[in-house]
Amino acid sequence: MKNSLFLLLFLCFIPCVSQTLKIDKLTSDDYLSDLSLLNQLIKKQHPNPYKIISEKEQLKEKKQAIALLKKTPSYPNFLKCINRIGDGHLAYGPPDEFTYDMIENSSFFPFPVFVKDHRMFTNIKSKILPYGTEITRIQNITTQELVDRMNKHIHGDNYNVTKTASELTSSFPLYFSNLIERNPKTFKIEYLDIKTKDVKTVTLSSIDYYELYRIDKLSILPINKLEKESTIHPHYYKEKKFGVLTVNTFDLTETYAYDEFSKFFKRVNKEKYNNIAIDLRSNEGGNPNIAALLFSFITNSSFKNVFNYRVSSIKIEKENLLNDNGNPAGEDEVRGFENFLYQRFNETKDSLYVGNERLKEGVLENFPQDKDNFKGNVYLIVGGQTFSAAVYFAKLFKDHNRGKIIGEETGGNENSTFAGYFLTYKLPKTKLQVRIPITELFFDKNTASKHGIIPDNKIPIQKYLKYSRLEKDPEMQFLFDMYLH
Repeated sequence: MKNSLFLLLFLCFIPCVSQTLKIDKLTSDDYLSDLSLLNQLIKKQHPNPYKIISEKEQLKEKKQAIALLKKTPSYPNFLKCINRIGDGHLAYGPPDEFTYDMIENSSFFPFPVFVKDHRMFTNIKSKILPYGTEITRIQNITTQELVDRMNKHIHGDNYNVTKTASELTSSFPLYFSNLIERNPKTFKIEYLDIKTKDVKTVTLSSIDYYELYRIDKLSILPINKLEKESTIHPHYYKEKKFGVLTVNTFDLTETYAYDEFSKFFKRVNKEKYNNIAIDLRSNEGGNPNIAALLFSFITNSSFKNVFNYRVSSIKIEKENLLNDNGNPAGEDEVRGFENFLYQRFNETKDSLYVGNERLKEGVLENFPQDKDNFKGNVYLIVGGQTFSAAVYFAKLFKDHNRGKIIGEETGGNENSTFAGYFLTYKLPKTKLQVRIPITELFFDKNTASKHGIIPDNKIPIQKYLKYSRLEKDPEMQFLFDMYLH
């Protein structure tokens, strides 16, 4: 998913087609009714809602938020209660009315930040707090605690905190407003003086949405802004004979992906480049087969492109279900999808359904090298936003020992994720949309891992800060200094 900055990235925003909703008229009973329905939908349709955290632990986590909602019914307090289960694909989208209300009536933290290893730094040039200044507290809350509190609402698979950090770097002011404090007039900020390292405090006025939007465009990180704005972007460092292919999504047609991939590899082969990097830092996934297609350009041999799905139910809850156009799903649409599932998933002895050969139609399991295969050194750059099918590519890269992996742990789990097929519901009272993954996707038979792909080389925090303050792309500069000097 691209970072458009706003309309509400922190909720994994789903575009909503909503009837007029009077948010200020919603009662605690309305909110609690929808929360109860949401629980039932997730129990019924999600393939494994208690894989990461038990039902008892989930209820314990929500207890305080529900108490606050009962005491002070509001949409932001309702959003703090919605189910978060360690599944980065479970997504929510508020109605337009909430978004408009937020724009008009909320106040925000006054500048963008970047987050690294639970530490927070200014991400804009300023006379008050120079770029790269470390912030230690906001409103008397330590940055460590802020990241931990937000991690409960914003995370990758298994509550991966690198995903949390990447999302906070994108839109921290929005997250703070909706998860920590709604409308502060001022912010008390404790920071370390960038020269003396003395602890200092400054109080700054909050800003409105329009000023926030303007200021966000002035953020320094990420440095690779041009690459992030493209779907696929080739960058050729001619003097170094070094090429970088940035791929920001695998949600691509095979024709388009192959054309773009082959152009890059034909050129680096023709011009005899010895080193390339594949940058998946902003790639949140898509089609695993497109990930395999990209790997065919760098593999040393043919490889197994094997993955499968599992579901807990092949029956669909019809009420409040939306179709792909955002309209109520009809009987024929529901019956057609149930028939699709019935034909493609076989029940196993433990009452789960596993994909059969029909589900694998069109999947090339024995994938050959491409004709324009690259034989030189390959580096893979990943991070907290590397998710879903992009993690599948990273797993192929790692399992085949194709090269060094640089960056941070991926936001997605290395062996499995909840993805592939989804159902979207609109809750009747609050008009909140929820996208529920109904399949668990397995990259590997060993599903016990609780972490993402771990890089071979993570940039030490001091080097990361040094590169950032020089306004150099930290991961890319680290790669140059470490391997290409």
